[in-house]
Amino acid sequence: MSDPMAWRILTVAAIIEDEYGVTPEDLSTAVFFDVMTREAASPYQGDTAEVERVKPGFGSNKQVNVAPYTTRQIRVPYAGSGTPGVPPSYRPLLLCSGHSEVIDTTEGAEMVTYEPVSSNFASISLLWWTDNDELQVLPGVRGTVTRTADAKGMPYFEFNLTGLYLRPYREAPPAGSSREPQAEEVPINKQNSAFTFFGYEARMQSWSFDMGGQVEHRNLVNYEGVHIQNRNATGQVNIEAPRIQDFNIYEKVESHNGTTESPVTFTHGKTPGNIVKQQCARVQLSNLQETEVQGFKHFTMDTRLLSAEAGDGDYAYVFS
Repeated sequence: MSDPMAWRILTVAAIIEDEYGVTPEDLSTAVFFDVMTREAASPYQGDTAEVERVKPGFGSNKQVNVAPYTTRQIRVPYAGSGTPGVPPSYRPLLLCSGHSEVIDTTEGAEMVTYEPVSSNFASISLLWWTDNDELQVLPGVRGTVTRTADAKGMPYFEFNLTGLYLRPYREAPPAGSSREPQAEEVPINKQNSAFTFFGYEARMQSWSFDMGGQVEHRNLVNYEGVHIQNRNATGQVNIEAPRIQDFNIYEKVESHNGTTESPVTFTHGKTPGNIVKQQCARVQLSNLQETEVQGFKHFTMDTRLLSAEAGDGDYAYVFS
């Protein structure tokens, strides 16, 4: 009998598809990247239907998976590649989660920008090796992303991905494969982070972000695919409560007699190649609540990242 498979031995790679749902035969362009923690995977799931039968006695009927698919939750460092103008190693995950990519190689101002889009979504094939000898390929992957940023914590992106189902089989990662360049994340604190909130240098405890992508697996006669059907970017911010004479939060959050929208910018990192800035052009606040942190009064608020009037433009991630 074979040895049991180790939970913590995991290799993950992704390759951008030229044709939706078709894994390229040449895997030389597959990108291997760091995964922070291993979350429980769902290698086989889907919608089910019962095979109904009337019986002379009680008992269960068979259940059939009528639309199989698979999902993964992947957490990666909230950090750059380490080189200005070079995308982070997990760029395929950002692209398949409904973002465009613009690489600016202007000398002295190198940057890579990711912005949400509403059409022409990229897709990837995800390669998932368990214990380095069992591979499941997930073609046609698309997904959504969240970001966590807590003071004194290590920030991360978390991608929730859905792909088409293929049965795992025994195969080791390709010989000589190595991870793409990736800088290490640095903690959220005064030394590494800056936060501008409605024009005010707020003392931020945390700011979560949720792209709010609606990802749908469709299985029809003559068609199967995964689609991003909508996006509703939101978050929640926790700041030290400012005194009214310094910053009147109430006039910013009130909406019963008109709304207020303003930019919010969160910049993390000080070393070129490992600076990540989230820019939000129009943020609306709501649901103001008091809370206590270390004996001091704080406010938590929901943040709605509003799009431009024509759609999109709700936020951007700039790596520099």
